[in-house]
Amino acid sequence: MKVEVFDDYQSIGHFLLGISSVFIPPIFYFFLAYELIEFCIKKGRKREKARNFIGDLLEFFMGSGITSLALSIL
Repeated sequence: MKVEVFDDYQSIGHFLLGISSVFIPPIFYFFLAYELIEFCIKKGRKREKARNFIGDLLEFFMGSGITSLALSIL
């Protein structure tokens, strides 16, 4: 399975939400719930594949991971 990361404009939003989730932790729960609901609805309609869902999560975790690393270095 080929997972595409940063493939559309919404990818920037996923990355920025990951950054902000380091400072406001409840964002993580809202993002995860939203992505799960979106995936379940769109998968039923054949509009989203698992690789898109995984890509969205990777973008989010890249943002939170890079921010966490940068803050730990400082």
